[in-house]
Amino acid sequence: MVVYYDRRAFLRLAVGVGIGLPLLAACSTTSATQPAANQTAPAQATSLAKVTYAYASPNGLHFVATVGGEKPELGQPFGIEFDLLQTTNSPNAVNALVGNSVTVAAATPDSSWPALDKAPDIKQLWPVANGTPYVMVAQPELQNVASLKGKTLGVSALVGGADTTAVKIMGTENGLGANDYTLVQAGTVSDRTAAMQARSIDGCANLEPQASLLRDAGFPEIDTADNYASLKGVHSIIMMANKNWYQTDAAANFLRAWAAITKWIYDPANKDELLAITKKTMGGTDAGAMQVYKLHVESLSVPQNLMMNQTMLQQFADNLRKAGIDNVPSDPMKYVDASLVTRTLNT
Repeated sequence: MVVYYDRRAFLRLAVGVGIGLPLLAACSTTSATQPAANQTAPAQATSLAKVTYAYASPNGLHFVATVGGEKPELGQPFGIEFDLLQTTNSPNAVNALVGNSVTVAAATPDSSWPALDKAPDIKQLWPVANGTPYVMVAQPELQNVASLKGKTLGVSALVGGADTTAVKIMGTENGLGANDYTLVQAGTVSDRTAAMQARSIDGCANLEPQASLLRDAGFPEIDTADNYASLKGVHSIIMMANKNWYQTDAAANFLRAWAAITKWIYDPANKDELLAITKKTMGGTDAGAMQVYKLHVESLSVPQNLMMNQTMLQQFADNLRKAGIDNVPSDPMKYVDASLVTRTLNT
């Protein structure tokens, strides 16, 4: 079952979340070696464990959870039911997890670091999305990134959004500093599309299929994150949970279901059904759905290796430093606990 909450309902849920726990103790780093996946379902899945998954919005970065919500029969053999909670951005997803309102949260690594510093039982577990499949679109009179100087750009969150990082890196690569443009919080992928159409923002980094909708409406694509090697080899979205859950059998079953759905996504026999799910959940046209498939499946944005990769996390941190962001940890792997992946998929 997929449960959608409107933004006001979620914000009421998140208001007042406090984080007053001891500082996080560093945990050991892990190898990037691919474990041998054991996707065997439990012998008797007589009941379903509902896993509430907090995420920004339906888009290709959350392909596995989106499919899990639309095709409950994929999770049921493992005793798992996906319950999706849209939070509009990554920081809100983290807040929902810290406030014990959800089971897991999928968010950018940097949106979680301040919380994990104060909540030592919450850890990053596995990558949800790799790479930075964003394109920069602008108003028709703006033809390149340099022309965004002095303009207003819409982002999902002022700090901690995957699109926010993409905007900052593409700006930096084109000679723009953080003070050369103004960032405003403009909401989800579809919200940013609407803001562009209303001319309330001058540009944004957007995902497919919304980027195709904007291009078709005459908004030029002025850059793409794929132009920059530093934005490719990163874990852009990661899974997080509290230790009191991720050490349970339900967590292991959820991970097995996640691995099985990933395998389903990459099976060419399921392409047409996957495209239909994409169009239904993410909007856009048939052509836009195909662009989502190309960026996230053909380009391997959906991780098949569920071990956190130290090099990819370090590259993410280095990107933030390059963009002039402060308080970036020197060792981002200290927030990772690979024990669930190791014991579940390496048996």
